[in-house]
Amino acid sequence: MSSRSEVLEEFFISLQEAMWRILSRSWESVELRDLRRIAAADVAYRGDLALAVAICWDLERGEPVEEKWLACEALYPYVPGLLFLREAPPMLRAVKLLEHEWSLLLVNGHGLLHPRRMGLAVILGLVLGKPALGVAKSLLVGVEGPGEDWGPVEVSGEILGYWFKTRSGGKFYVSPGYLLTVDQVPELVRILGSRYPEPLAYADKLSKRLARSLSP
Repeated sequence: MSSRSEVLEEFFISLQEAMWRILSRSWESVELRDLRRIAAADVAYRGDLALAVAICWDLERGEPVEEKWLACEALYPYVPGLLFLREAPPMLRAVKLLEHEWSLLLVNGHGLLHPRRMGLAVILGLVLGKPALGVAKSLLVGVEGPGEDWGPVEVSGEILGYWFKTRSGGKFYVSPGYLLTVDQVPELVRILGSRYPEPLAYADKLSKRLARSLSP
């Protein structure tokens, strides 16, 4: 696996900041009233190999209708705030392998809840030109607001996403990636079952199972 590069990371941090300056002036949401099929993407690792999974999930049937995956070298070390350097390339390739049509991409990573508002879900949604939602199991930036089962997450006094309790008592964090607004997050989570999204949980288990079958 490639080693870290301070020069490269500084460039991509500046690129994230520049992209947000452009996007923040033209951010428009899309209507998602009749969601039927959505995509979910995740990456698991085995040694220096990355196993990227993309599934197409039928909401009415509550099950996947298509599964795609690929294995490749882990392209870059994990760097907080620059996860897209490591996971966006294999995730993008896996999602592009899907043959069924889908309306929304769920990403195992943050959207706007990011130091530069440029999390993995923003990058993937922008590149694909499709609505994307970031769902993460830990908070990278922000302060949790009050709530019984869910509540806002604020960054510098602005709500950029929401926290939700899982049935086991843990939490997950959801924020818009691309072509979605913060106000749409609670309704989308409700549509997805008011719990950690099942399509992402399925993709997570599938990626880990497939990664275990690889030779490190």
